Amino acid sequence: MKTLYFVRHGETGHNAAGLTMGQMDVPLNAKGEAQAAQTAAWLRRHPISRIVSSDLGRAMATAAPLASALGLAVVPEPRLRELSFGIFEGRAIADCERENPEIVARWRSGDFDFAPPGGETRRSLMVRTRSVLAELLASEEEHIAVFTHGGTLNALHTHLVEDGNPAPRDHIHRVFRFHNASVSMAAHAGDQWRFLVVNSTFHLDEEPRQLLH
Repeated sequence: MKTLYFVRHGETGHNAAGLTMGQMDVPLNAKGEAQAAQTAAWLRRHPISRIVSSDLGRAMATAAPLASALGLAVVPEPRLRELSFGIFEGRAIADCERENPEIVARWRSGDFDFAPPGGETRRSLMVRTRSVLAELLASEEEHIAVFTHGGTLNALHTHLVEDGNPAPRDHIHRVFRFHNASVSMAAHAGDQWRFLVVNSTFHLDEEPRQLLH
């Protein structure tokens, strides 16, 4: 049975300050490094035999402690990067809204083919994440850890929900919210995906949060 362990990267200074990152290569802060170590301590109990990560530094650094504990290499995968927010990257959304209210409004509308100037459409995110998921499902390893970003996790989980739908809808499920260093698990058996846990932070030395938020 194929089991995927989805991990959002640990906290960064931009997370703490409420700034967007997108594809900016922002490092983990001290809290994020501690979260990465705690996540590794919990995940090492599972029979993970492959680790794949967004090639952005914050995701790779979150994966590194688990790779060290299991004696595995981290395979960098650019298709697991966060959605690119273009001119909004590194900014507070409130500031962006004051300066570009029409652009922010259209972005918030969920238009699948709209991107902020210099950014990426949601359709592009879905296409690249779908290709990664298909490759993971076809791979020989049964237990794979995937380190990535909040928006990318929303896209991946939407693929799992829509799996088998002959006409998947052009949207991304927003019911899923992923905290820094949260772990989600999904298993594929009988041609169906089953969610085992979503957005768990019970392994972290901080206030536990809802599994599904």
